[in-house]
Order: sequence, then structure tokens, then C-alpha cells
Amino acid sequence: QLAKLLATENVTVQHSVRANTASFDLKNRVLTLPILKYMDGNVVDMMQGHEVSHALYTDEEDWMNAIKEEGVHKQILNVVEDARIEKKIKRKYPGIVKNFVSGYTTLYKNGFFGEQAAYPSDLHLVDRINLHYKLGFTAAIPFDESEEWAIDAIDKVETFEDAVRVTKMLQMAHTESETMADHEWGDSDEDDFEFGPKQDGEEPEESDDPTG
Repeated sequence: QLAKLLATENVTVQHSVRANTASFDLKNRVLTLPILKYMDGNVVDMMQGHEVSHALYTDEEDWMNAIKEEGVHKQILNVVEDARIEKKIKRKYPGIVKNFVSGYTTLYKNGFFGEQAAYPSDLHLVDRINLHYKLGFTAAIPFDESEEWAIDAIDKVETFEDAVRVTKMLQMAHTESETMADHEWGDSDEDDFEFGPKQDGEEPEESDDPTG
């Protein structure tokens, strides 16, 4: 009921033992929550708040056009869009901010973001950006002076068009340092939003039947 109220629409909410993270199916309006052993109230509320914000602020047609027509890299766009929609849901429902902070802290302590998250300086720029916006300034994710432009740019993102523009900037910066093929992003053919990266070596999960 919380997700339906926040989304102001009758979204379908399902809990799946096969899901390793939360996701939202833009087309079928299905919000999927994983079943984790450390799934406390704050984690549930944070995951719902994040995915509901995609329901409110991410348009399916705009998303598909960015991927299919403009050639924007899906996983990089997802990181930038995550930062944008989380900012917007916190503005709309200020009472959920505490749930986000506590929920992400719990996930981090339980290794949700993978072993590499404990050594952020070894991570690629986009992965560090993802952790920065999910864990906050208290995580002290390191950025070189030459990378601070990315944080400044994402901080100013308000519209989806802004997110696409900054994503293209990140892609250009990425190709200058290494080819896209040199970095494993865990991409899949699905168009769901997954707010956490898949663990190393995991295969993409198949979506449950939305009518199940």
C-alpha cells in the first residue's frame, strides 16, 4: 500500500526470492522487491521509495529513445538517473530521507554493493559516482580533482534531458581512458531499473510473471 500511495497509481508490487535487487518495470508498472535476510523496515521503505520515484519521474518513451535512438549507455544513464530521481523523491516526501540513509547503510554493511565497495579508490569513476550518491558524503568516496566536474554536473541535473546530457559527458570521459568493452558493466537486455549493481559473476535474474 505504501508504494501505491507514494506513486499515486495502482502499481503492482511483488516480492521475489529470485531477485537480487529492487527493480521497476516501466512498461508493465511492476515494482519488484528482493527477499533478503537483512531486509528491515528501512531497507524496504528505501527500496520502495527509489523505485516509486522511477514510476513518477522516468518516462518509458524518453528512456527508450535515449538508449535506442541516441545511443546512450544504459548502465551509465541508470547511475545518473538514479541520482536524479532520488533527489526528487526526497524533495516530494522529506520524511523518507531517514529511511534512505538507514536503508543504504544497512545494505552497505551487509555487502550488498560487493567486496570492491570496501576499496572505492580501486573502482571506476561511474561506480564511485554510484556509491557516492547512494551512501552520501559520510562514505567519503574519493574523487580526483580531474573528476570533480562529474559530481558538480550530476548535482545540477533536474530533468531527464539533463541526465542524458551528463551521461554523454561521462561516456566521452570513459572512452578517453578505456574502451567500453574493457569494463564489465553487468548490462542485460532487460529495461527494468536495478538500483544496485549485480554481484561479480552473477547472471541477470529473470523477471517473475507480473500477474503471479
